[in-house]
Amino acid sequence: MGNYFVACDAGGTMTDVIIVDEEGQSVIGKAPTSPHDESVGYMESLEEALETMGIDPKLEGREFGRQMETAIYTGTSMLNTVINMNGYKTGLLTTKGFEDIIAQGRGSQTFIGAQWSEITHMQYRKHRTPLVPRAQSRGATERIDMFGTPVIPLYEHEVEQGIRELLVDEGCEALAIVFLHSFTNPAHEIRAREIAQQVMQEVGREVPLEISSEVAPTTREVSRANATVIQAYASSAARKQLFRIEEELNKIQYPHSLKTVLGYGGVTNSRYPRLFEAAMSGPVGGLQGAKYLSTVIGEDNIVCSDVGGTSFDAGAITAGVLPIDREPGFQDMYVNVPMLGIHSIGAGTGTYLRLDPLTNRLKLGPDSAGGTPGPTFMEAGNTTPTINDANLLLGVLNEDNYLGGKVHVNKQVSYDLFKEKIADPLGLDVYEAAETCMNLMNVLMREHLVRSLMVGHDLRDYVLLGYGGGGPLHLLGYAADDPWKAVISVPHAGAFSAWGGACMDYAYRRHKSVATMITPDLDPAMRVAYLQPLNAAWDALEEEVIAELKGEGFTPDQISIERIFYMKYLGLLDDVEVDSPVRRIDTIDDVEAVIRAYEDRYAQMFTLVAKPDGASYQVTEVAIIAKVDTTKPKLRRHDLAGKTPDPSAFKFKRPVYYGGKWADADIWEMEKLVPGNELSGLAVVEASNTTLFVPPQWHMRIDEHDIYWLERKGA
Repeated sequence: MGNYFVACDAGGTMTDVIIVDEEGQSVIGKAPTSPHDESVGYMESLEEALETMGIDPKLEGREFGRQMETAIYTGTSMLNTVINMNGYKTGLLTTKGFEDIIAQGRGSQTFIGAQWSEITHMQYRKHRTPLVPRAQSRGATERIDMFGTPVIPLYEHEVEQGIRELLVDEGCEALAIVFLHSFTNPAHEIRAREIAQQVMQEVGREVPLEISSEVAPTTREVSRANATVIQAYASSAARKQLFRIEEELNKIQYPHSLKTVLGYGGVTNSRYPRLFEAAMSGPVGGLQGAKYLSTVIGEDNIVCSDVGGTSFDAGAITAGVLPIDREPGFQDMYVNVPMLGIHSIGAGTGTYLRLDPLTNRLKLGPDSAGGTPGPTFMEAGNTTPTINDANLLLGVLNEDNYLGGKVHVNKQVSYDLFKEKIADPLGLDVYEAAETCMNLMNVLMREHLVRSLMVGHDLRDYVLLGYGGGGPLHLLGYAADDPWKAVISVPHAGAFSAWGGACMDYAYRRHKSVATMITPDLDPAMRVAYLQPLNAAWDALEEEVIAELKGEGFTPDQISIERIFYMKYLGLLDDVEVDSPVRRIDTIDDVEAVIRAYEDRYAQMFTLVAKPDGASYQVTEVAIIAKVDTTKPKLRRHDLAGKTPDPSAFKFKRPVYYGGKWADADIWEMEKLVPGNELSGLAVVEASNTTLFVPPQWHMRIDEHDIYWLERKGA
């Protein structure tokens, strides 16, 4: 055995584990996600992958464990803590008068992720149950203004009283301190933390304590408060899940700590103190894998589309830049924690299919059967048809090969329930109804891409990448007739997000708000002076992240630092992330280099752009990324075989219902197709972890990196 990388993506339905060897070869294991104890799904997936490699987990598992270089986890542990509301009872200390900041929230939080028809009707909006009820919030008199100047001193006796009440009277198990404008001057929060620690000693209770100036030192008070509260509420409970997985890995002699993935893309230790940054790590691996893939295929613009059992996640890499959302929505809350810009809707292979009782119209989801109970054909308790029931009825899914044949499938159950609950009420044939549902799902996914994610961008500049367990199954359905530059997938699509997790560096990212601008009337000296806040913020953040990485055992020569700023033309709503071309801004040449870098990036990202005459520039935020390179899997280059696949790759013909009629489709075994092979639709390419559907009007070829290029015939 050599060294192996093991990466996991625990989704809402399935847990995928991918094992990658030093030469880039990989195998995939799948198991239902186990929210109650995620180590169960993790180890079951790992054991399935080992069996695929011909390794007996019971006899040879320990030998394999000793050869594991890295084990990485992405998933839902912290998300589940928030969903189930079973985190620590958290108390909030905030600026007096703002005790309702969590309970009140922001109006726009009531329609995060909603469709336009729901946003425009108030009855669909809802306030989530606050993680900190009003009874668990206390105020202390203090005020720091927007420039960082203390204008009202901290009333320390109110801090002491508030903390004592939260600990003793309310029985809080964690504390969060959030003061206004603490991102400009954290002095009051730091002093309040000192007082809180003294009170904890006095009452004999030590609980987790978080301050917002360390969790999220950026503007937008509600989002900063949400982030700080979630860090206090959920991180310790989620960390227990990570430690359970690490314990199970240690039993097979894995010699290192478990790693997890941060929401902005980067690997860290499971003991990382700011664990909330990993709360939304699930879909991140897919974008990171696509970024690595882009360097292989030479394409800087890639739209990533991940079809899972529960959701459809999409993000766009533009000009080689991973999108960063500095205020993402998380469980109906906005949070000031950067993560990759991923737009999700409730649409997946497990999506429920129903008829609206009032209108008799077909309604898709947004809820899902998940891995348990799963589609109706699994006979695990679900009696509501799902998208995968439709796939099975249409002949696209193989009833004898679902999840590699390890799951029993009863096609008759799908037929009977679909007929009773969908087809008969609509007055349709069962198969016509199933295809209608499928087409509607594909339209929903297509609209999510074209009308939401890609508004303002030219599709002809972008490659559409489909992955996830259901990605290849639906890819050409939602690619439709839109003019994508190319449409691609990969044979390891079912675990692509897990594979992407192994493509990441050990990295930390820190943000800090600044407020300055450059106007045409400023002379060179004043232009330099106006950008000095960037230097101060960069230096402070760099010192912080280097200290943390040193604490992880890395030396300064292993750490690379990237400085980032966010700039916009004055008057625009949205700023743009730009890699700084200079380490510091000390001369007018440095200022001009920064402006040129912004204008170049802006022109790359938006079409028909022109520089305004006499432009003013506003800088809103800066960031530091500190990286330590890690060993990554490789996409190997293969010799190309002939266009005609080996006869052993052909399995048989199977009737598939497409375009309102039945036709015989060629059924291929994915594992036996090799680079250089080509095939045309109507075809189904089957693997144990995914299925690729090729409609009649499409053609597929496999390139030297084992990437599937899907092209319209005659294009």
